[in-house]
Amino acid sequence: MKRRTGGARSIDYMMPMYARAAIAITGLALAATVAPVRAAAGCSSDAFTVTGTSLAVEICAPATRGPGKAPVLATATLTARGKDAVVRKIPLDVVSDEASHTIDDAPLQSLGIAGTLHMTIGYKAGAVRLEHALLVPGAIALK
Repeated sequence: MKRRTGGARSIDYMMPMYARAAIAITGLALAATVAPVRAAAGCSSDAFTVTGTSLAVEICAPATRGPGKAPVLATATLTARGKDAVVRKIPLDVVSDEASHTIDDAPLQSLGIAGTLHMTIGYKAGAVRLEHALLVPGAIALK
């Protein structure tokens, strides 16, 4: 390596190449873990820990309603690590353009969790949202 004289030394001179690579990789890894998880448009995405098991709940509704007063058919997908996803169709009766609500009970046994997820689901203008979630029996508030 050639020694520089006078003035400030550049980072290239002061730091070996492997150290620069380690810093760059660490920076990329941190950027990847900080990125927030966002639900798709019109969807609600929530994550809970239930008796030590991670439970993800995503509920989506179509962007537009069907003809007339047909109910909106939302799709709820419940997943737990290492288990097959449970997909449920939930009809939502919509009253004009007002916000509408429904209640759904999803058994969690097939995901390895004892109990049922009692959900209050809200819908307005093509967007659905999980408003409240309880684990029953026991009425353990998750959201």
